[in-house]
Amino acid sequence: MSNGYTELNNYRFERKFVAPNMSRLATEMVIKQNQAFFNPVYQPRRINNIYFDTPGLDCFFDNLFGNGNRWKCRLRWYGDVFGKIEMPVLEFKIKKGLVGTKRSFRMPAFNFDKHQFTFRDIEQLFEEAALPHDIRERVAKVQPVLLNSYNRSYFVSMNKRYRITVDDKLQYYNLRRGWNHFGRPFTEDFKTVVELKYDQEWNKEVDMITNQFPFRLDKNSKFLSGMSHFRSEIAV
Repeated sequence: MSNGYTELNNYRFERKFVAPNMSRLATEMVIKQNQAFFNPVYQPRRINNIYFDTPGLDCFFDNLFGNGNRWKCRLRWYGDVFGKIEMPVLEFKIKKGLVGTKRSFRMPAFNFDKHQFTFRDIEQLFEEAALPHDIRERVAKVQPVLLNSYNRSYFVSMNKRYRITVDDKLQYYNLRRGWNHFGRPFTEDFKTVVELKYDQEWNKEVDMITNQFPFRLDKNSKFLSGMSHFRSEIAV
């Protein structure tokens, strides 16, 4: 990340799978036994995201109906969900057909108070950030709609061409402009999500990996899962 900004230099595949009745341990065992010889990299950690959408929920409906050209905006950080957030990153995920890329911007530290969170806290964060003009215009048109949090572990194939992330202990919170309640999250404790990520040039070889997966291919994102659950409340 240079000057607080980074962008993937190419579009890549991100294929999602769900292991609804498998524990993290069982899921990781399957991954390690794959013929691509996946090994753990990095330390497992907790990932937290505040997702944004337009007042008309354009991002939600584009994802729901599978629009080939779509985007998502989120504020991401690692570790505790609430408290002093030291190294948040604003991310725009851009999808074109089956491949996607990402633009990321380092943000100032902020305090995420579970008892006093308001949209003004996020507006002030955007005002303080050193964002490019086009990004500043875009965030001015969106508002927080969802908070999610989950555990993630990381794996890479022996040839370094393929990466896998394993997510579990998923939690979702609905975000509203006037009132937010973080005491009762929607949880998916028994759902494990596997994502296989790789550059386009390695797509021809990927079936050798996925044919050994007992997991179910799933196009739904965590953003869509959380938003769909809270849809009736959002519509009120």
